[in-house]
Amino acid sequence: IHELMSGRIKLLNNGNFVNENADPVLGYTYDEPTGFDADCGTFMLNEFQLPHPECPDRFVCGADKVGGPFEKFASCIEAMNCHMTAGMTTGVSAQSEAALFIHQMIPHHQNAVNMAKALLKTGILICGDLSDDESPDCVLEGILREIVNGQNFQIQSMRGVLETLEYPAVDDCTVEISQEESNSDVTTARLDVLASLASLVVPILAGF
Repeated sequence: IHELMSGRIKLLNNGNFVNENADPVLGYTYDEPTGFDADCGTFMLNEFQLPHPECPDRFVCGADKVGGPFEKFASCIEAMNCHMTAGMTTGVSAQSEAALFIHQMIPHHQNAVNMAKALLKTGILICGDLSDDESPDCVLEGILREIVNGQNFQIQSMRGVLETLEYPAVDDCTVEISQEESNSDVTTARLDVLASLASLVVPILAGF
């Protein structure tokens, strides 16, 4: 869960830093989110903004006609979906069903975490009490936080399984998509898959 995280402990007294040097050098290099990721509330998605050679030309249709914050959120979603598409394009070097499952599932889980974090980042959900089952915003925010915590934990657990079994941590391969393909059957097939995934979520939400 703490992968790629860095931190400093800052002590304050009456609102003032105890140590004048409140930002000491950490002593090691670390990654920082790009402006795009900072806006989306995600990490390491900047390089997956569309257009991208491994992804269709769009995952969200018509967002450019809406504009504003919604269009920005849609661009975040498209980068997430491209990241997942590239991540779920994997090899079979381990020749293991379990390894193939995990190599596919980790980017799938990461996409869910990114989507949840991005929606939380928008600030559109107004919830004063997460236990308020009568508030749609509170119900949805609770789901989002469960996704972030639960699926991050599962990602780390699956990585542990790969390490214990001495399977490669990642097993990516590359399949480039031409613009002609992305505007035809490939896009249709992938949209059908996404629609199928969405149909699985609806019954879950209906249970709340």
